[in-house]
Amino acid sequence: MEKSAAVTEPQGPRPVLGRDSVQVPDDQDFRSFRSECEAEAGWNLTYSKAGVSVWVQAVEMDRALHKIKCRMECRDVPAETLYDVLHDIEYRKKWDSNVIETFDIARLTVNADVGYYSWRCPKPLKNRDVITLRSWLPMGTDYIIMNYSVKHPAPYPSGW
Repeated sequence: MEKSAAVTEPQGPRPVLGRDSVQVPDDQDFRSFRSECEAEAGWNLTYSKAGVSVWVQAVEMDRALHKIKCRMECRDVPAETLYDVLHDIEYRKKWDSNVIETFDIARLTVNADVGYYSWRCPKPLKNRDVITLRSWLPMGTDYIIMNYSVKHPAPYPSGW
C-alpha cells in the first residue's frame, strides 16, 4: 500500500489584520515571517550598497499591496543589542534624530503591544505617524520584530 504525503510551500505570514479585528501573531506567524524574509523567489534586488540591500516583491496586477524588504548589516553590533535598543522607546528619542514622538498605548501580551510613532520626513514629504501592533520573539540566533499598522480608538497627536 502506497502512502502519499501532501507537501505545501509556505505562503508567507497569514494575515493577522482583518477588517474588524487584529490578531497577535503566533509562533507559526513568526516562522512564516522568517521564511519570507529569507526567501529569494519572487523578489527583485533593487538596491545593494554599503551593507544595505532592498528587495521589492514582483507586483501582480490584482494586488494592491506592494511588499518591500530590507537588510542592513551591523557588523559591530550584536543582534541582541540591536533588538534591545529597538525596544527602548526613551533611548530611541536620543539616537533617532527623526523621531518626533513615540509612546506605548497598550500591552497585549508579554511579546506584543500597540504603540504610536511619528517621525520627520525629508522635504517634499510631510511628516508621518502610525499606530502599530508590534510583536517580537527571539528565535534561536534570530531576533524578530513584526509591525503592522492598525487602527485604534485611543486619541493620538496626529497633525499630518
